[in-house]
Amino acid sequence: MTDPNANPSLPALQAEIARLNKVVQVLMDRVEHSGDLGNSYFDQVQATVMLEDLVRRRTQELEAALAENRAINRALSEAEQKFHCVLDQSLVGISMTIDQRFHYANPKFAEILGYSVEEILKLGPADITPAEDLPQVLDVIRRALNGEFQQLTFTTRAVRKDGRIINVEMSGKAPLDIGGRPALIAVWADITERLGAEREIEALQTRLRDQALHDALTGLYNRLFLAENLDRTIALAARHGYPVSAVIADLDFFKSVNDRYGHPGGDAALKHLADLMRQHARSSDIICRYGGEEFLLLMPDTPVEVARERAEYLRQCLAEQRVAWKSTPIALTASFGVASYPEDAQSGGELIEAADSALYSSKANGRNRVTRFGQSWEPAPI
Repeated sequence: MTDPNANPSLPALQAEIARLNKVVQVLMDRVEHSGDLGNSYFDQVQATVMLEDLVRRRTQELEAALAENRAINRALSEAEQKFHCVLDQSLVGISMTIDQRFHYANPKFAEILGYSVEEILKLGPADITPAEDLPQVLDVIRRALNGEFQQLTFTTRAVRKDGRIINVEMSGKAPLDIGGRPALIAVWADITERLGAEREIEALQTRLRDQALHDALTGLYNRLFLAENLDRTIALAARHGYPVSAVIADLDFFKSVNDRYGHPGGDAALKHLADLMRQHARSSDIICRYGGEEFLLLMPDTPVEVARERAEYLRQCLAEQRVAWKSTPIALTASFGVASYPEDAQSGGELIEAADSALYSSKANGRNRVTRFGQSWEPAPI
């Protein structure tokens, strides 16, 4: 007897009904045969009762199984409706690809690409991928179908129906077996705006970082940049065994320039010296606005005597030129201090202190001159 707790399919139930019909027919034949042989009326009644009881019980079992089957089918139908409702209302695109064609697409996926769902189902990944990106996308699909990925997320580009190219992020897992064919289920998101915002933020951060490390007036590096790079410069010099020289320049009587020409005139003077130092610097040099009217030139792999000659050249150029300011050219001079690592100092901080001490000597000895730490030279006549 069939287990009444089982959940047969409709074909199985139909087969069971056919089997019962055969059983009924056999029992009926037995009743008739027993009468022919002269069996007692009691035997006929007993066989009839047994037959009716069997038919009743099996009918109840079949009705229960059919009711359960209808309930299961109804539950499956409701679950499928809920599932499609969730997918249709999803905020991300969802697709299923079989044999290089989209076999399922929710409305959001179609919306991302500007198609209707019906139109999308006539396309495949190759139809929405720019030609230059197609080899990479097809390679990813091939590797996914081969089971090389358990989890996959990558960014690529897609072509909308109107021809506009957008950036999309696609996520998926290992393929499923559907009807003996591998199927890729993918989640899609249009990240064009997000990438644009990220690029804007990155550019803003770069500008802010640049502003944080540069002097706003002259465009030279500031003391923060020097602090971040001075010890690194000295460490590289120690590792490779070359000297690092520092030159500090300070405009002479800068307060008088401001008082006579105003702060705009003073700014013009500062920018003039900054431009002069920039024009005569190497790509490996670091030029900073060190203070109000003080500038620092850090020269890796430069002996102190070469640094002193550079400083003297800058001093002469500044003294010979005039700053164009309205109708009155501004005459400028500057004092310079020079020191070198490791000859005059054993660290970056000591190097700056030595150059600053030499600068103080230049100012104390009459200004408009270059002083090497521990020594002094008179400027050549102008």
